[in-house]
Parts: sequence; structure tokens; C-alpha cells
Amino acid sequence: MSEPTAGELRHAAAVLTPFVRRFDLPLNPEDMDLLAYAVLLHARSDRTPDEIAADVERLIDEHVEAARQLYKAMPDPPPRD
Repeated sequence: MSEPTAGELRHAAAVLTPFVRRFDLPLNPEDMDLLAYAVLLHARSDRTPDEIAADVERLIDEHVEAARQLYKAMPDPPPRD
């Protein structure tokens, strides 16, 4: 498995954007980028579908944990008057 190039990722995001909009999928740009990355990374994989699914589950878990850590690191907003 080779890493997708920046150009491939841009093209994949361009392909996915109409689907996300048309089907009103609740994806933020970071989630869509992760989806594009996972599809491109595994598109030519010789791994089994079960192995790919397990790899992608781990990738999602890492993405969610990184977002959670980023959220925790944010300072609390100032109190409202």
C-alpha cells in the first residue's frame, strides 16, 4: 500500500464533495479528507475486505481520539455577561 499523493487526495475530495452535499451527509472537511485517504490507501490493497475494514476502524479510532485531544486542549471560553 502506498500513501496517496496530495493531488490524489484533492481529486478524491472533489469526487466526494457532490455526494456529501447531495445526500446531505453530516461530514466536516476533516472527516471527508479521512474518508478520501482511506479509500485511496486501500483501493489497490491486496488485503482482505475484513482486514481493510479493521484497518479503517483503527484509522477512524485514531482520528476520533486526535479530535478529542484537540478539543480537550482548547481553553474554556470566557464567561458571558
